[in-house]
Amino acid sequence: MRRAFTIDYACDVPQWLPTLAAAQAAAFAPLIAGLDTNAVLARLRTHQQHRALPTTLIAHHEALSWLGGVSLLDNSPEDTRPWAPWLTSLVVRDEQRGQGIGSALIRRGVEEARALGVAYLYLYCAADLAGYYAARGWHTCGDYTRGAWRAVVMRIDTGTAEPRA
Repeated sequence: MRRAFTIDYACDVPQWLPTLAAAQAAAFAPLIAGLDTNAVLARLRTHQQHRALPTTLIAHHEALSWLGGVSLLDNSPEDTRPWAPWLTSLVVRDEQRGQGIGSALIRRGVEEARALGVAYLYLYCAADLAGYYAARGWHTCGDYTRGAWRAVVMRIDTGTAEPRA
């Protein structure tokens, strides 16, 4: 059964930052050396503005707490700078998957980027997830390697006529 949910800026629902941080750390620590819940929580707490980079969006339902989250980041490691800004750290609670939450977070992230004048938004993912993003309008534009992990770089045209300066 699909339940209605809301997507808000993380700075407006700070009560869910610790659990979102734990989920993001668990999902991405194998890829990023030194990443732990405290590091992720510290980063999320810097996302304090609406319609700005960086920002984090949290999907939630009052009765269920947080359902998922995603971030938009302009900063990135030097070797990924040609592909910025990023839609990153998409997580959806395991028991909530298949309910459209991830797709809604992606759409909202693209809308936020468009409102900021971003022409192209990027992400990187494991090769087995590329089809998920392709079905949502993303196109492969490169490859990225971080240690032993190989990723597919994808981008989406946000519908902005002019790239931001």
